[in-house]
Amino acid sequence: MEPLRSSDPARIADHRLLGRLGAGGMGVVYLARTPGGSLVALKVLLAEYAEEPGFKERFRREVEVARQVDSPWSVPLVDADADAEAPWLATTFVPGPSLGEAVGAYGPLAEHGLRLLGGRLAEALSQVHRAGLVHRDLKPGNVLIAHDGPRLIDFGIARAPEDTTLTATGMVVGTPGYLSPEQAEGRGADGGIGPASDVFSLGCVLVYAATGRAPFGSGAVDALLYRAVHDPADLDGVPEGLLEVLGRCLEKDPARRPDAQELVRELASDSDAQDAEDAEASEWLPEPVTRLIAERSAAALALPDIEHTLAPSDAPPDSGPAEPDTRETSGSPEPQDAGPAGRRRFLLLAGGAVVLAAGAGGTWWAVARDNDSGDDSPAAATSPRRPVHTVALHGDLTGPQRETGKAQERGLRLAVAEFNARADAPFTVKVKVVDDAGDPTTSARLATELTDDPAVLAVVGPTTDATAQTALAKYDAGLLPVVAVSPGGISLVLQGFRSFLLGRLPDSVLPVYVSNYLRGTARSRKVGIVLDRPAGNYGSALASSLSTALNNVQQPLVPEVVSAMHRDFGSTVDSMLSAGADSVFFAGLADRGALIAETLRERAFKGARVSGPALLDGRFLTEAQEAAEGWALVAPVIDATRKPEAQKFAAAYRERWKEAPPRYAAEAYDVTGMLLKALAGLPSKDRTREKLLAAVRAGKYEGITKSFAFQATGMMVIDGTGGFLWRVEQGDFVYGGPAPLTV
Repeated sequence: MEPLRSSDPARIADHRLLGRLGAGGMGVVYLARTPGGSLVALKVLLAEYAEEPGFKERFRREVEVARQVDSPWSVPLVDADADAEAPWLATTFVPGPSLGEAVGAYGPLAEHGLRLLGGRLAEALSQVHRAGLVHRDLKPGNVLIAHDGPRLIDFGIARAPEDTTLTATGMVVGTPGYLSPEQAEGRGADGGIGPASDVFSLGCVLVYAATGRAPFGSGAVDALLYRAVHDPADLDGVPEGLLEVLGRCLEKDPARRPDAQELVRELASDSDAQDAEDAEASEWLPEPVTRLIAERSAAALALPDIEHTLAPSDAPPDSGPAEPDTRETSGSPEPQDAGPAGRRRFLLLAGGAVVLAAGAGGTWWAVARDNDSGDDSPAAATSPRRPVHTVALHGDLTGPQRETGKAQERGLRLAVAEFNARADAPFTVKVKVVDDAGDPTTSARLATELTDDPAVLAVVGPTTDATAQTALAKYDAGLLPVVAVSPGGISLVLQGFRSFLLGRLPDSVLPVYVSNYLRGTARSRKVGIVLDRPAGNYGSALASSLSTALNNVQQPLVPEVVSAMHRDFGSTVDSMLSAGADSVFFAGLADRGALIAETLRERAFKGARVSGPALLDGRFLTEAQEAAEGWALVAPVIDATRKPEAQKFAAAYRERWKEAPPRYAAEAYDVTGMLLKALAGLPSKDRTREKLLAAVRAGKYEGITKSFAFQATGMMVIDGTGGFLWRVEQGDFVYGGPAPLTV
């Protein structure tokens, strides 16, 4: 991205411009932020061309086509004004490179990647064709690359097959090298430039992705057009398993080519069933491309934000008396909560601090105490006139992350108990709990069950990235709002899910705080970065984002990569220290974090040792023992007993369960409160999944852990909150408050 020039406006139609993504003879594409905080690519037609009917008509056509095409593999239109003095349109920003850039820089894709690329582009074309349109300019530059698959862009010359308004017979429209024979010959409406033309272009694109070259070579335009019409395509280097299908795409006779929907089926393989593709989408790209996407995503997240509107702090009162809360639990049983009626409200003070004040009728934490009735609701709230809505907890309650899952369940239950205790609550909340035991297959099944239950209006969870990856598409199919507080993969918010909100900073954002800590608090002059391969996407996201952050400020670093085959970190540490590293950042998981911690202790290393949230795990303390002492961790989670705004919550939790609240309990409490507040703010007839989702996305919620506001992708708005510092002291994790925002 290039910086804005002095001649560029600061805003276009309430969209704040952040930089230039590209420019051509007729217009400019800016990176911009919408009034709601989302990043968009905003294309502007220069005023002098807007006065030309032909250019303006083409621009208007692009807007119309973009509105008609609805596919997860095309970039959606966000907003547009084709009648402005300088017409503009805004589409969702995709931080990845174009296919042309990715292949040109890092080489061809493997067969698995080619199948995913082709299948999803074919799905996008199928939607274009279903709308009665033809794209007409499919080429590597019009395909953007994201973690989960491609995105088709640029509908500027798309039109219905019979439409010749903007072209005439004999005129060639499109990009030579990727044109069909019928386009190369400039055939008009009678020549049959229909959907089959796009299939030919897709075949050309896939040959390029497989070999790094176009199937009809390069050179003069007239030579390229001649070869497209008369010469066979050069398929040398195409994987054998794709030769037949690509050969049929590149047939000279349009009637002999498969249609887009046939291609979707043919490009799928036994190993690429849809669920497997969804779960492993990030593995379709070469690692350098994945790293490039992560770096650009992190850079985009660090861009300036805009202010969100604060939602009202109190839900509107309801005149109807309360009804008992009937609890439904599918999973681990919990003792029931009850207590006298109480009411909490948020007082928003300067600086965003939150003070929790008890309302009349009893202390705040009394709502979480036991009574003999076994009912979560106050005894006074007994009228059946109060409607009932269900909120679900989807978690790992019996598997590897059961402590985190249990903490989130209890946090949710406290928020629900508090809400039900309000005398003015407009409805009663029922809890439904499902346990996936950390299994992705079970997670997908349970997500389908919750989606199919019309009583469930929102879900908190799942617990892990793996279980979220398989569940989110199921929730999205029913537009069931789901908010997760512990998964952290950036890919979760880059897949276009409409109903998913990530209630924490992604892992790839946390290195911004790490960089500030290392350069400021630790005063490091040269940072050693260890990427541990077994950590997968988590490790890559941390390492690449920190490298980018340090490079941006010209901070020297020493990068090291450790294979999963090696458990001895000795040579890695020695190499890093001999290169002058005076601090170490470990991008890996808890068990192997203990190994490098022990190695650094053996080398008597006294510099800063830092890692991410994966090391905030008891296994690191148990296995590293004394070697863990002094490590600093940056994580998206608080210690509720040490944060002033969370003291009331911590007291309620301790009163109820006779122990201090564990990590992620307060975060689950917060997002549950956010969901219930948004639901209570809707008129009774509008308390639906869709309206609830819209209300949460549009507002801002001040929680006890941090502020919650969301971009169009479902990722939290980056407002300076959400990153927290932890240290290992005397064999335990000690909360250190917000991680540093500046050096």
